[in-house]
Amino acid sequence: MNNKPRTHELRALEDPLVAPDPVVVTMRMQHHAGPSGYDRLADYVGGTRIALPERPSLSERVLMRAFRPWIRANGSQWYHGPQFAGELRAARCWVGARKPRVFHFLYGENSYRYLGHLKRWSSGNAIVCTYHTPAARFREVVRERAHLARVDACIVVSNVQREVFADVLGADRVHFVPHGVDTDYFKPAERIPGQPSDDRQCLFVGSHLRDVASLARAARELALTPGVRFVVVTSERHRALFEGLANVEFRTRVSDSELLSLYQQSDLFVMPLIDCTANNGLLEAMACGLPLVTTDLPGVRDYVDEEGAVLVPMQDVDGLVQAVQSVLGDELRRRRMARACRVRAEALRWENVAQAVRGVYAQALGQR
Repeated sequence: MNNKPRTHELRALEDPLVAPDPVVVTMRMQHHAGPSGYDRLADYVGGTRIALPERPSLSERVLMRAFRPWIRANGSQWYHGPQFAGELRAARCWVGARKPRVFHFLYGENSYRYLGHLKRWSSGNAIVCTYHTPAARFREVVRERAHLARVDACIVVSNVQREVFADVLGADRVHFVPHGVDTDYFKPAERIPGQPSDDRQCLFVGSHLRDVASLARAARELALTPGVRFVVVTSERHRALFEGLANVEFRTRVSDSELLSLYQQSDLFVMPLIDCTANNGLLEAMACGLPLVTTDLPGVRDYVDEEGAVLVPMQDVDGLVQAVQSVLGDELRRRRMARACRVRAEALRWENVAQAVRGVYAQALGQR
């Protein structure tokens, strides 16, 4: 079986002649580092950017009040007033468009709900939405999904999401385009000659869909392995899991520069997961040339394989421990894995992803 990441759509959708003028509806996830997150795509696809307003205008507040029943009854746990105001701003661009345009919602599960109704009066524009949430969680969050039928093209960041949207849109309108990473910012540090150290640093970053409990148990078992230490960057609510572990440095709220330094100074990225589509932490670690020990999930295999990662069954603490010991105990193997991760990340640089997304735009407009 070929387990290489399925990034074929980066090539299949690439068309250097495509230069649409999209309207991109963005939102910033508070837990993302400045150079991280899918909203970075807006820096590369061009067009008009609409950010969800922190302070809606007076006219927007009036309309939000008038349409409050719609906002409350939208059928999504993550769609609120700012998302409605974002769609109002997109609607103004829709009505004022002098030529067909693509309206791309970068976080469809959060920010797209009502714009598709404008197709009744103006059908020349196309709606594209990117979705990030694993299928089971998506069904919990977005309970009412009739609005999906008005989407012209759906981008998923993992193949495991295809079925949810293909059932509504048809398989031909669902495109797997991988999440990107800024490989100019996230990159290996230049090695400064010096005395080699017997200590090896394992890094863990994040909270969302992470199996922090398994990580803590593995770190506890590895406390008896000389020279292996962990830096754990996660939410304060997880601190108690690591209390009493001398081999763990627990950190929260690190700056962007500190996070980059941690990636560059570490020897191994250890990331047990409970579910996954795309994962910023894995991509950033790969871009910094960090070999991976992570959970064997279909969403993970869309991005990595055994050349750069040891994939461990879910909640297999013994497997995590053995994988960490195996990689850190073989420096030549660790370096080979590090090079493979960097090469894989370079294929997922934002410039490549944006080109594939522009190909989706062209297909969406062609279907109008």
